[in-house]
Amino acid sequence: MSRAASFRNRLAVRFAMAGFLLVTSVSVVTYIALRLALFQELDLTIQRLAAIEAAATADTPDETVHFHDQVFLTGDPGSAAILSRYAQFWTVGGEAVLRTGNLGSEDLPLPSPLRERVASSGVPELFAFEWNGQRFRSILYPLGLTGPQHAVHLLQVAASTDGVSRVLSRTLSLLGLLVAVGTLAAAGLGWWLAGHAVRPVVEIAGQAEAMRAGSPRHHLSSAADTEEFGRLVRVLNSMLSRIDDLLEGQRRFLADAGHGIRTPLTVLRGDLEVTLRKVRSTEEYEETLRQALSDLKAVSSLADDLIILARSTGESGRADEESEAVQLATLLDGVAAKFASVASVQGVTINVDSDRTITVRGDVPLLERALSNLLDNALKYGVPSGGEIELDAGRTDQGAIQISVSDSGAGIPPDEVDRVFDRFYRGDRHRHTVDGSGLGLAIVRAVIEGRGGGVEVLSSDVGATFRITVPQHQASPNGLGHV
Repeated sequence: MSRAASFRNRLAVRFAMAGFLLVTSVSVVTYIALRLALFQELDLTIQRLAAIEAAATADTPDETVHFHDQVFLTGDPGSAAILSRYAQFWTVGGEAVLRTGNLGSEDLPLPSPLRERVASSGVPELFAFEWNGQRFRSILYPLGLTGPQHAVHLLQVAASTDGVSRVLSRTLSLLGLLVAVGTLAAAGLGWWLAGHAVRPVVEIAGQAEAMRAGSPRHHLSSAADTEEFGRLVRVLNSMLSRIDDLLEGQRRFLADAGHGIRTPLTVLRGDLEVTLRKVRSTEEYEETLRQALSDLKAVSSLADDLIILARSTGESGRADEESEAVQLATLLDGVAAKFASVASVQGVTINVDSDRTITVRGDVPLLERALSNLLDNALKYGVPSGGEIELDAGRTDQGAIQISVSDSGAGIPPDEVDRVFDRFYRGDRHRHTVDGSGLGLAIVRAVIEGRGGGVEVLSSDVGATFRITVPQHQASPNGLGHV
């Protein structure tokens, strides 16, 4: 739960930061746009007022000046009303000629460089100034634009920016409030979304924590309302199924291994206890020791088989890329040669037919052990005197490596075909007549399937065929099959 809560906190903080940046950015843009719009409107107002007053003054045929709208321009000199406008006529030399009533006896501030520049250029100019503790926007308008008789006059119109400042101040406060509310709302939304998003994870984690070793098949039943979490549940259930299968296989393996080792040790213990019950002759002691040695060899052979089986299962999919490449035909010839003397004694012929271009690399000893087990199995259980065993190797149409071990024996009973690869299984016909641990074919399947391949058995009245297939993805370029 701490990890989930931490995720919620982090997501809430990130949403808050994102909300803060977004709302702040919008607020800054809004404030700047509003400020520009208000000041542009104020400038446009005083420009229009200056143009109207200049046009009204142009009606006089002499140099006399007057204000066209005296009522609008006059007012309380001390008033700070946002609609107050101030106007004053100047000569180009800087002498005050006429001012609006709301100015009283005071003149509007007018910088001399600006006055001289406008007088010489004849182009109106906007400027700002501070007067009586207030900020103003003003325009200086040359009356020479209205007629030559007024070329000696300048008109100054000014408006206080207090009204604009008040609007901007209130807007700024409102935007600040929106930023705070937006940030808190984004944080709350992030917190809620995080809780909603991690709820399936919390359910899955809770079910996983409740699982105990040794319990029945593990399975997650958390209901996920999105495809992503649904897929996660399916993947985890698939993984749990594989783990359950592996644990079940390990339990069966340990049980079978214990049973397989206990039997010869029980026989060995019984023989020794019987021998020690009374004094025996030297020949009897020697016979007991020989039998004990034989039993110990059987246990040692079983231990070797168990080690190979465990290695084959535990190292699935591994291939020693640095091992030396070996021709498959050479490997088959070597396996056949190892059993040549036994086959000769039994009157059995071993034939090898292999594609000489196929080369194998990686865990070659294990592949050799698997093939040896198949050949040993055929000699023990399948082929009568005068029979044959065929070792064939080649490629399928899909490019996979395929090895077949076929015999001309009596075949495998149909009810035993599905069980021949089980650990410690031996058919009823040979249980007490053939030596062995019952792990040979289990090792074959573990070696091949552990490396992505497959093994199958085909049986009929005229013999049995064990077919090993190494898939194409296990075969490297230039015919190198990683087995």
